[in-house]
Amino acid sequence: MNSGTGTARAAREELNAGFGPICALRRAFRKVVTPRRALDDSARCPATPLFGLLRGAALAGIALLTGGAAPVPAPRQILLQADQITYDTSKGLVTAQGHVEISDQERTLIADQVTYNENTDLVTASGHVSLQDETGNVAFADQVELTRDLREGALQGFAALLGQKGRLAANSAERQEGRFTIANGAVYTPCEICRDSGAQPTWEIRAARIVHDQLEKRVWFEDASLEFLGIPVLYLPIFSQSDPTVRYQSGFLLPDVGDSGLLGPFVKLPYYINLSESSDLTIEPFLTVQAGQALQTEYRQRFVSGGGIWLQGSGAYDGDARDQSGQSTWMSSLFGQGRIPLTNDWRVGFDTQLSSNKTYLHRYELSNTDRLTNDVFTDFEDGRSRGAVIGYYFQSLRGNEFQSEIPFVLPSLDYTFIPDDFVWGGRFKADASTLYLGRGTGTDMFRGSTDVDWRRPYTTNDGQIVTLEGFARADAYYVRDALAEAPGARANTETISRGLGFAMLEWRWPFAGNIEAPLIPDGTSLVVEPIAQLIAATNGGNPAGLPDEDSIAYALSATNVFSPNPSPGLDLWTGGARSTFGVRSTALLPSGSQIVALLGEQYRFTPERDLPAGLRLDTEASDIVGRITADFAPNFSVTHQFTIDPHSGSVRQNELYITGKIGLSTIELSYLKLPPAASDPSIGHQEQINLNTTVILYQNWGVFGEVRRDLAQGKMLESGFGITYDNDCFVAAIGFHRRYTTILDLPPSSSIVFHIGLKTGARGTTG
Repeated sequence: MNSGTGTARAAREELNAGFGPICALRRAFRKVVTPRRALDDSARCPATPLFGLLRGAALAGIALLTGGAAPVPAPRQILLQADQITYDTSKGLVTAQGHVEISDQERTLIADQVTYNENTDLVTASGHVSLQDETGNVAFADQVELTRDLREGALQGFAALLGQKGRLAANSAERQEGRFTIANGAVYTPCEICRDSGAQPTWEIRAARIVHDQLEKRVWFEDASLEFLGIPVLYLPIFSQSDPTVRYQSGFLLPDVGDSGLLGPFVKLPYYINLSESSDLTIEPFLTVQAGQALQTEYRQRFVSGGGIWLQGSGAYDGDARDQSGQSTWMSSLFGQGRIPLTNDWRVGFDTQLSSNKTYLHRYELSNTDRLTNDVFTDFEDGRSRGAVIGYYFQSLRGNEFQSEIPFVLPSLDYTFIPDDFVWGGRFKADASTLYLGRGTGTDMFRGSTDVDWRRPYTTNDGQIVTLEGFARADAYYVRDALAEAPGARANTETISRGLGFAMLEWRWPFAGNIEAPLIPDGTSLVVEPIAQLIAATNGGNPAGLPDEDSIAYALSATNVFSPNPSPGLDLWTGGARSTFGVRSTALLPSGSQIVALLGEQYRFTPERDLPAGLRLDTEASDIVGRITADFAPNFSVTHQFTIDPHSGSVRQNELYITGKIGLSTIELSYLKLPPAASDPSIGHQEQINLNTTVILYQNWGVFGEVRRDLAQGKMLESGFGITYDNDCFVAAIGFHRRYTTILDLPPSSSIVFHIGLKTGARGTTG
């Protein structure tokens, strides 16, 4: 009998078989009649060989290559769709034919025909077979044949998509022990393949046999060769890597190769170690011809509760360094950062930058930093209030600075209290801090400070904003060896106290309207806000014996011109009665971009005579300061900040920053002109230009370059250029860098570096 749906024999077969095949056929018949209806194979009829096959085939096909679970799950809702389903009782065959689609909540099987043979207990799917699991992995085959328990089987004309990018093809494949999938005559690549063009993938691995262990989640390649653009470049008798379901895997990363004037030819051979799902370690031997051997390490860890640790250490040995001035035989460095939560409110942390030698970081091209900062702290937040205990250690790598004269801070205690509710209708804030700053040679200082601040804005009916602010602070200093830092001090050891404060009245009146003008997009609005301040502050406050440790970088600018207390720290007090006038304008474009311009100038009724002249606070009219920012997100932005002498009209300070992006091409340009520093006038005028750019020339090819030039002295500082190639599965770059300056005993030098990377989807591989 071929097939039927109502004959007596069919009815007897149904009874004898325990409602098995005929129930399957009845359900299949309903499915053909209502082709998009989901059927539950656990309802009314028990599980049948056909539906066991259909579910099993979908699971087995995916498990065959992608490492999916092999056991058949508990009965659940399965969607069956086919042009025809028949049952041949004489041969024991249940067959679904024509556009067969079988799917459950996780997997989908598509084939021209699916057959289950009751006599041999074999499941066969043939004709354009594809199987997709819940992760998106897809396997293809001309024919799939599996035992019903899914532990053994074979595939002919096999191919698979692994994850989002992996592609594997084989002449044949088989499944053994319900665990191993063996692909014979196989090729693997993560590169995109365009069949129409017939282009060769950038790189691929060809192997006589590929074995996938779904239990251990590893793939073994036997008798394999790595081919680049179809040309074999590396032969490996056997090697392994994790399967695509493993995100990180221990193994070698591709090396960096180069040549440097200081190091000679060199190579870096990184090895990545996956310690856990949230931590890893990279060990990178650094082998040089002229500068001995070095080892770089990097450890990273993330915590479930937030925060993490990052440490980057290095060490080097150069036996010839003993004959070189200023060099050491053994050298090392440690950079890192840590943030460790203790509770919801408390945490501890650290930042470290250490080097055993002043030229070590520059010599091995590890970092250009010449002042290193280390700290360890614990802090907390409670609502809007916060507190911290911090210790600082600084290290200088500059030739004209001695470590014994560099200060350390141990400890610095700070607490800020901001109540959730308003006080007298305004924002209230109170601060308290203590600090001990010491040196091996030079001035030591202990400071205690406390202040209160209250601020309240008022808005009138016509939109004017009037703000009142009051501030009071008390400081106490104990200074030892004061003459080292402040030659004009009255005594070498001194106790100094001072009381400081200000009262501010600020007025703002924003006007808004639309702009209608040529070349300006319709819908552009403009907000113009004039600003005026009147500040009455205590005079003086900077006695000759009081060292300035935390405010030496102070300068009046567009950033702080409207701040009633513009000094960045506590040691410098920029008091006195003064008024500030300016305007802020904002143009809002319909695209979401904006242009903001700020201009301001300060007038002092009592010029400060106890401050360095370089601060330019000893005159009635300050410099005119301004800033213009044009932000055309996300592709272009320009920031121009300037300081103009009101008497001569000359530009004393000029800063320009430009960033742009078109597709993958980027440009970063900066121009910086600075007057002599108030803290160290011997530095003189500074003027530099910096350029960093990457330009995509054609498809995957690009060039990059960098330039840093000292315009004041008319000489180059650094330059570099290179070429890159980057596609979906491969990246390569070669770059040249030149340093024109002498750093201590290190002469100017050049270096060239070649980097290559294969994008596999996993962080590392093992061999």
